[in-house]
Amino acid sequence: MTGTLLRLSGNFRGVLWMTAAMASGVFVDVCAKLVSHDVPTAQILAMRAVTTVAVFLVILTFIGTRSIRTKRPYAHLARGMLWYGSLFFVFFALRQMSIAEVNAYLFIEALLTVMLAVVILGEKLTARKVTATVLGLVGVWVMCVPKMDGFGVPLGVAAALIGAFCFSAQTLFAKVMTRTETNFSMLFWPQIVAIVIWVPVAVIMWQPAALADWLYSAGAGFFAILTNYMVLRAVRVADASVISPAAYTALPFSVAMDLIFFDMLPVPVIFIGAGIVVLAVALLDYKGGAKPVPVALAGHDNDDDDSKVATAKV
Repeated sequence: MTGTLLRLSGNFRGVLWMTAAMASGVFVDVCAKLVSHDVPTAQILAMRAVTTVAVFLVILTFIGTRSIRTKRPYAHLARGMLWYGSLFFVFFALRQMSIAEVNAYLFIEALLTVMLAVVILGEKLTARKVTATVLGLVGVWVMCVPKMDGFGVPLGVAAALIGAFCFSAQTLFAKVMTRTETNFSMLFWPQIVAIVIWVPVAVIMWQPAALADWLYSAGAGFFAILTNYMVLRAVRVADASVISPAAYTALPFSVAMDLIFFDMLPVPVIFIGAGIVVLAVALLDYKGGAKPVPVALAGHDNDDDDSKVATAKV
């Protein structure tokens, strides 16, 4: 099987990795939504972090601590706060809306990342980027229309958009950190940050959790780590402009999971708005954006000799 994959082009393998990552990511949402009816969002994050760190510690007993050594502890702290802040708002949104609706709003993340890169990293602002951003906002407005009450936006929609913003901000950290940090360290340290922040909050509002709740929380953590790992593998072997469209497979995967687990379907206008956002992202000038940066390869992380750069989205 491995030999067959290696005979494929790097871009094709990247698309396969990204598609698999989107399927795995939808299972994160399924687990979070299943447990969200029983326990507070902060408690879900704390339970997920505890179970994930437990798994990491077991792995570290076999591979040693070399792979989690870091030269940028404060960057890990900031990224961990943004990552789990994004999860808090996304999980909250999942209480209010279907998985497909939440993921449709999250498509705006790519546009937010581009605009934040212009503001924070000083990247060049092009007419294409401005046009794409405006078009993306139109798409978000179209999705919001059925849920608007006058000029108000329901909490679930607002939470999804704030989650997308937090995720785009942590993406910028990831792009810089991949120069010196290993895949494992970028997955490990945000979980430690989550333990420090969310466990004390969860203790204050703790609700009795059944075994199923712990299993769903652990499942969310497992699929999240798997998703992020596969995204990193994708960006190591393929161009960002090639694999990015595969991220939109999250929408059909989400619709399928909504039907299977929750007997739900999003309103049709969601697909129209999501389509406009996808078109907006397609207009982005990827070659004119952030250049790939060298990655600190660790152990067996590298796919082959092609895996020399990444623009990680974790």
